Amino acid sequence: MQRPVEQRHAPKRRTGARPHPRAQILGFTPRQWPFIFVLIGNWLFAALFFALAKYLWHWVPADWTVGDRIALVIKDAVVAIMPAVLAICIVAAQRLDPSMFVGRMPKPNSAVDINNRFILNTVEQFILYFIGNAGLALYCPPQEARTLIVLTALFVLGRLLFWVGYHYNPHVRAFGFGITFYPTVAVYLWLILRMAFGIEIRL
Repeated sequence: MQRPVEQRHAPKRRTGARPHPRAQILGFTPRQWPFIFVLIGNWLFAALFFALAKYLWHWVPADWTVGDRIALVIKDAVVAIMPAVLAICIVAAQRLDPSMFVGRMPKPNSAVDINNRFILNTVEQFILYFIGNAGLALYCPPQEARTLIVLTALFVLGRLLFWVGYHYNPHVRAFGFGITFYPTVAVYLWLILRMAFGIEIRL
């Protein structure tokens, strides 16, 4: 049975044109924009966290000798490295599960593989953090000593979010990386201005 002429020649509904996955807005693709927003969120969150912590918490050490500075740096470092220590303990337990390995190598993207990568990245970030924190302790006055503790809190929070995001969500992973790394970059910029040019910016 033939369809009526009007039905056979009915115009087809046009669907809206989908944007090409490589189409760029301001030089970025649609897949890149969420990470750009995360990057901006890193800076805003870290700045807000730092400012609020400094505003709400007032602590000045009783003494600020070289020994006191070294002691504070070491105490902060012990706290900052704890996420990596915890991850190492978890990996040690995961090594008892042969299903996560191919021979002696972890399966790609398995939980043990992700935890190994987290440990490696945390140790790399910790080295940068530790040197920056030590330099900051060397130059900052006692009224700004709490800056070292606030930066340590940001570091630990960032590492934990990075770890969780590595397993579940790339945006959380990027956010955690950012609030670990960019405050450290800010510390190095502060130190360069202080050491090379004698410019001291109040923390």
